[in-house]
Amino acid sequence: MDLRKNLALSDQQSIRLMVKVVTFFWLVTKIWSYKTWITERLYPVIPPLDMTQDISPVFHVVLFCLSVILMVLILISDKKSLLIVLLISELISCSLDMVRWQPWEYMYMTILLLIIIGLHKPGNLRIMLHLFLVSVYLFSGLHKLNREFLTSIWTQMFLIDLFGFSMEQILNYKLFFIGLIIPVTEIVFAILLLISRSKRKISFLLMAMHVIVLMVIGPAGLKYNSVVWPWNLSLIFILAVLYERPLESVRKKILIRNLYWLGLWFMMPVLSFSGRWYQYFSFNLYSGKQDQMYICFPKVKPEMQPYFELKNEGLCPDMYCINLQNWAMAEIKSAPVPEPEIYKKVAADLKLRYADEGVKIFLYHPVNRTLTEL
Repeated sequence: MDLRKNLALSDQQSIRLMVKVVTFFWLVTKIWSYKTWITERLYPVIPPLDMTQDISPVFHVVLFCLSVILMVLILISDKKSLLIVLLISELISCSLDMVRWQPWEYMYMTILLLIIIGLHKPGNLRIMLHLFLVSVYLFSGLHKLNREFLTSIWTQMFLIDLFGFSMEQILNYKLFFIGLIIPVTEIVFAILLLISRSKRKISFLLMAMHVIVLMVIGPAGLKYNSVVWPWNLSLIFILAVLYERPLESVRKKILIRNLYWLGLWFMMPVLSFSGRWYQYFSFNLYSGKQDQMYICFPKVKPEMQPYFELKNEGLCPDMYCINLQNWAMAEIKSAPVPEPEIYKKVAADLKLRYADEGVKIFLYHPVNRTLTEL
């Protein structure tokens, strides 16, 4: 048999396995975060367009059920038509509520679209999936290169919450700046994944990184942000499948034909550092620099009781405070989308809902440590 045919067949098998892996973990994530995809919840539904504001709650449920059914069918038979319908269903669903544009949703939809349009050239498709992963790790690391990451993620989450260090010990042992190892490692791995000939070895290091992440935030660690547990597992399997065999060389012709993808993955995220591109589309994750919204009530609202903070951050003395991120993760298992215009829409929705309650809403900006009342 022709060697090229053998290679193409192997690439086809690799892509088919990739479809199964992505679909399985996407399905798990969708079901786990089901309240993100329906409107029967306390967390505000924020449509990007006013014209979709009054769409029936039943339609949201129908879209959710349709996506779940399609994912189950794709696990059985990965026909291209099923992939296309799933992509359309997800696009419509995300167009009805901005909180659905989670980074894992963006990643899964990107991979799905790449597969749909590149199935006829599996070798080229593997290269494009490879370049997408490079951008994910590169910008995830770059966004963590800031003092807020060292303060709120490294010091508070890792050293204090996970390892139990006191501030005195952190200062005595000079542990603060050691946290820079995390973003630097992520950036170095991304660059090595791009230029190294031993991509499989680099993929093993990245898999180990995801295992460590799961140990930190998973059931054996902080038990934090459970919706990304299956996402980290999926990336481990995606890395294993994609780099199981050597990739073809990245030819100039392939790059020219896919300039729009390269622009989306490597140029647009640069704009996110100045707030001109979406943070989650640039994989700004656990950077510590996203704004935080606080909602303050003059008295306890029974339906909001589970989400009040035990400690009032001093933002609104003698009031009951809710951190929007903690509320979202507790109720809908998804984080708020950290964009100023979305925060404003959330604030407007809550002020309308509690118009006679004297609710105060603040946005804390960790980068410049300022507070804005919305």
